[in-house]
Amino acid sequence: MQTLQVKRDANQLSIYIPEVAELPAKIYYGTDSSVINNTCYIEFARKGWQSFKDPNPKTRLYFKLEIDSELFIGAERRLPLNNLYNCRDMGGYYTKEDRLTRWGNVYRSDALHQIEETGQAYIVGMGVKTIVDFRSPEEISKDPNKLIWTSEVFNFNPHADIAQQASTQSVSRKDEEKIAQLEIMVQTQEGKEQLIKNRNVMIKQMEQLVLGTNAIKAYKQFFKKLLEDDVTPLIFHCQGGKDRTGWAATLYLGALGVDKDQIYQDYLLTDKMNAPRNAKRMAIYKKYTENEDVLAFLSSLQQTRKDYLDGAYNTVEKHYGTITDYLKEELELDNGLLERLKSKYLY
Repeated sequence: MQTLQVKRDANQLSIYIPEVAELPAKIYYGTDSSVINNTCYIEFARKGWQSFKDPNPKTRLYFKLEIDSELFIGAERRLPLNNLYNCRDMGGYYTKEDRLTRWGNVYRSDALHQIEETGQAYIVGMGVKTIVDFRSPEEISKDPNKLIWTSEVFNFNPHADIAQQASTQSVSRKDEEKIAQLEIMVQTQEGKEQLIKNRNVMIKQMEQLVLGTNAIKAYKQFFKKLLEDDVTPLIFHCQGGKDRTGWAATLYLGALGVDKDQIYQDYLLTDKMNAPRNAKRMAIYKKYTENEDVLAFLSSLQQTRKDYLDGAYNTVEKHYGTITDYLKEELELDNGLLERLKSKYLY
């Protein structure tokens, strides 16, 4: 099984025809990632990246290419949803055992309160059965998810206060007051130095997601849900889909045997996905302060940086050894349960 690369530009899709393909290459497509029948197809006369009009923009499609006995399968990584920046498929990652994570089963996302009616219809059309919300009750009360009537919602709260602050969507009166306090803070050299140190506060948050009692409980509940029957397609999210969701995605991919480099690639992809959203928020912050130190600190809360995930990985290695050891010791996933996860979520 190999990954077939697919990307989008509006209603235009592009697909990568590998060098090993025989021409003309028939790319079959369908709405079910597990069964793509040889009914609908597009034929390509060239190799490399080839563009074509999306056959059905309102529906999520999966594509396959058969070359001798080898099967290439793929879909676009990010879902084409307005106002939802970071909703993406966790399929298509290779494991150390040379297997592939399944497309169309598990998605990571930012919060679903932002989607329009067309986005709701798109997710309903995917048949999403389970939504795992890592936000706090206060966040959920302020920004309740739009209804996805095909799904059941579960709230597993890691109690990540810094991540909650970092994911604020707009500047409230409380946030204005915090910005004012930060401006006062940087008026002294000591305060300025402290704020510069505080730019790394997200590293501490990631460490806490590893060790915190509430975080361990939340991620244990997450895996119990993943192991249940008939729960997919499943979406898990927090507010921005960055920290709490980023660590959940790391644990999910780690449990399936995906290597560290690909896990980091998935984690850092959030920075690209959220760039338009973060630019809007920084524009709002700049209405309340022009201080570069304050703005740099506020920007650090929004970023997805390698050293943030390093903080989590280093904590795991220091206290447990490996991600697998952590999964077994803290999340109670023994070898049998890890094999069950692999049988469910790998080709």
